[in-house]
Amino acid sequence: MTDTPDTAHSAAELRTRMTQHIDAALALLDGIPDPIAREAAGRLLADDLLPAAAQRVKAMRGAAVRDLRAQGLTLKAIAAQTGLSVPRIDQLAKDK
Repeated sequence: MTDTPDTAHSAAELRTRMTQHIDAALALLDGIPDPIAREAAGRLLADDLLPAAAQRVKAMRGAAVRDLRAQGLTLKAIAAQTGLSVPRIDQLAKDK
């Protein structure tokens, strides 16, 4: 994948912002003084919230690929632009 300076900057900024949000959630856990409550909150994050977020991200990625397909891009073109393989692009388009 070849990034233009704007794309690379955007990716770096997105990474920074997402990391800050994750760090805030972890700091929230660290700030719970009661060990039982802290463990329960950690379990909530690890077992419920993160898997649910991963499912939402997967759906968003599939929708993005389908949007690109609707614009007339081929799987090969999308793969070239994203740096993913054609089979992976096909899987994303099929929500797999």
